[in-house]
Parts: sequence; structure tokens; C-alpha cells
Amino acid sequence: MKQAVLVIALCFVFLNGKAQTGIGTTTPVNKLEIVTTKADPASTGATANGNFRLGATVGTHVLDFGLSSSSTYSWLQARDKGTYATNYFLSLNPNGGYVGLGTSSPYSTLTVGNAAGTIAGEISLNPSSAQYEGGQINIKKSLVGSTADWIIDQYGTSSSDARIRIFNSLSETNGLSILENGNVGMGSLTPSVRLQVNGDIIANSIAGSSDLRYKTNIRPVENALNTVKSLRGVYFNWNQKEFPTKDFSDKTELGFIAQEVEKVLPEVVTKDNTPEQYRSVKYDKVVALLVEAIKEQQKQIDSLTKKVRRLSKKRNK
Repeated sequence: MKQAVLVIALCFVFLNGKAQTGIGTTTPVNKLEIVTTKADPASTGATANGNFRLGATVGTHVLDFGLSSSSTYSWLQARDKGTYATNYFLSLNPNGGYVGLGTSSPYSTLTVGNAAGTIAGEISLNPSSAQYEGGQINIKKSLVGSTADWIIDQYGTSSSDARIRIFNSLSETNGLSILENGNVGMGSLTPSVRLQVNGDIIANSIAGSSDLRYKTNIRPVENALNTVKSLRGVYFNWNQKEFPTKDFSDKTELGFIAQEVEKVLPEVVTKDNTPEQYRSVKYDKVVALLVEAIKEQQKQIDSLTKKVRRLSKKRNK
């Protein structure tokens, strides 16, 4: 009876005391301390130098945690047992806080896929519970200089409206939209053509397709001079108040009125794919008309010059 009481008393002492348990060490300083210098004989490279290893195997999969004398070789890995050296599902290098998916050597905060290309760097973002919101990536603004966060997401109320967007937290129109049909909008959420820009464009040069092999039914431009004489060039200012999202310039501009041009030269006027059918003018196409008009005018000048010379000769006789 006395022996039983003594055992129970000792158990209470151990339970209430500051007991440490050591595995591989006789002087543990923590509640549980595991010390080992035995590396996995199947491992290679950095993990073969492990001073501490703790692993669990389920079927062909391994969860492995290790520390070595070099902080570079600290790791947490979930891997396939059969191809230990190449097929990693998850790797964590505490030296820098790098995380790798599909690679044992992450070189950035998050590295996806391996350098050999045998594991593709692919990420899938599932939609939110919101009806029209797809997957989303949020990029927080920099510590200095930035005034807004940036968002990359997928959004769409219908298939024709569905688009991927890159915009900042100040406005959805401060960015880029790509519709499912491939139309791209810069400053426009609903581009009706392959590239629609709300704002000015500066470029060293812009070339349009003009190869002979692309064209059929080629015919000369006739009556070009009269057509040019029917066009009206105007100075104007953009209506910023009625169309704030178009990012119009506040400077005085020079150009045509599309509805006027349409009556004279409909070939250079387009309508956007909206109920309002806003017009645009292909100003570069007007150049061909101007060239032919100048040639017609030059013929008239040449003809008049010849007449003046003949009259001048008659007077001098």
C-alpha cells in the first residue's frame, strides 16, 4: 500500500514539475527536444547534411522537416518518396522565408514549378462567392510613391461582358481590360474593337497593313479634289463634362466632325458596337485622298501654266 502511494506521489511530482523529455540527448532544455545527426541515406545534396530530421511517410508520400548547421539548408518538404530528389510538392526555406511549389529550391517569396520544366508553374484561382467575380490577385502599393493598390481579376455579367482586368483601387478605368473575344481596352472596360484607347497615344511610328497581296478590287480614287473641297476642318475642344471616362484632353484640337465626313467619305468613318454608335474617323486613310487631290490640282496648275505661256507668247509677238 505504501509503495502504491509513493508511485502516485511521484507521478504528481512529474506532472506538476518542469519535466523535459529528450530523444537523442540526455540534457534536454525544452519540453520535448529531438537531436539527431543521422541523414536520410536516400537523400542527396543539402538534405543529406541534415543535423536534424523529422519525417512521416504515408504510402508514397513523405512529409519531411529538417535543420542543418547551415541556415541555407533549413527545410520543410512534402515530397514523393519514389523520386525524392526531383519531385517536391512543397518546400519551405526559412532562410529568407521562401516557399516552393513543385521545386526544392525556391529563389523568391513564392516559386512555382521547377527549373527543368518537368513541373509546370501553374496557379489556379477559384472565383469568390460573389456572382460576377472571378479569381483575383491584389498587389499592395509600395511604401513610398504609390497612392493605390493594383488588382488583377476576372469579371463579367455575361459571356460578352466577361473580361480580365488590371486596374488600381482608385478606378476600374485606370488600367487594362481584355474581353473573352480578344478585344483590348486601355481606359475602357468594354472595348468594341481589337484595341480601344481612351486617351492619347505617343509612338515613334504606327504602320498599317498595306501589302498588295492583302487587297482585291483595287481601283483609282476619282474626283478627289472635289471630295476634299467638301470636307470641313475645324478647331474644337473635347466634351469632358459629358464623357469623363474617355480621358479627353483639355487642349484645343484640330480635326473633322465624323457625321459630316460620313456624308462625303463614308469609307473612313466607323461606328462603335454600342447602342449610341459613336463615330470615329480613320484619319490615316484621308492621306490617300489628299495625295490624289493634290495630283488633280497639280494637273490644273500645269494646264493653266501652259495657257499663260501661250498667251504670253502671243502678246510678245
